[in-house]
Order: sequence, then C-alpha cells, then structure tokens
Amino acid sequence: MKSKVLAIHLLASITMFGHSNTSFAETCFIAEGDVITQNINDTQQIGEITLNLLNPSYNPVFTKTGSLVGTVTGGGFDVSLLSHVATFSNSQRFITQDDEARITGVRALDSEGLPCSFYINEKITKIITGTGFFNNVKSVDIDAVGYISYCPGENINEFTISGQICK
Repeated sequence: MKSKVLAIHLLASITMFGHSNTSFAETCFIAEGDVITQNINDTQQIGEITLNLLNPSYNPVFTKTGSLVGTVTGGGFDVSLLSHVATFSNSQRFITQDDEARITGVRALDSEGLPCSFYINEKITKIITGTGFFNNVKSVDIDAVGYISYCPGENINEFTISGQICK
C-alpha cells in the first residue's frame, strides 16, 4: 500500500513538474526603430540605435536610444555576418551574433562609376547575451532594412528596424 501511495505521489510530482516547465509561454514584443552609424574601417561601424518595444497590447515597454557598435565577423560573396553591441542607459545592453546582411542593390556610384553605396537587408536572429530588459531573451526575429555607404563625403549608414523579441 505504501508503495502505491509513493508511486502516486511521485507520478503527481513528475506531472506537475513537467507542466510547470511548459506552462510559461514566451512573451513577444514588437520591435521598431532606427539605426544610424558611420564606418570606422572596412569591418566596423559605430553609431546610435533608437529602439521601441511594444507589448502584445501595443503599449510601449522599452523606448530608448543608445550606442551601437557593429563588426563584420565573416561571410562570403552573397552574405556578410555581423555582431552588434547595443548599449542603452541603466546598464541595459545586448550582443547579437551571426546577423546576416545581404546586398539587395546599388544605391550610388563614385566619381569613377564604381558602386560605393549599397541597399542592405539584414536579419538579426540571435541575442547571445543581454542585461536589463534583454536578459533571458528566448528568440529574436528582426529585419534591418537600409543602406551602407563608402562614398566620398557620405560615410553614413541608415537602417529601419522591425520585428520581434521574445522572452
């Protein structure tokens, strides 16, 4: 009899433990914003990010402007891989990894007729570490659409951000 009662309690505990791990659903936040950076060299950009995050009821939960450092970490002919470090006030920060940037067109030519500015679509899918609001991010699906420029007199890159961050 004691073994049956023990088995029932054990089964109930396992069942409750299993449900407690799966009953917490991710909460996703709508992400929107803008990025403006300057090229420091061929592999680094620094600048500013303005990020707005809205909860499922479309109420703002995070609206901040911070610094952004982007670094090309690899890639090939059709895609560049990047990492970004975004730092906001109050020690809120995140680091992305393996962001995929693809050229979608030529935006401008230099005086010799060579392409010097390109339209870019970038896909951000991994926040590898974060603090403050960005602690324990489970998934990311953000598109950054804009352009980069290496043209003489125009060392500016501009992007619009849209997508979601889930915790």
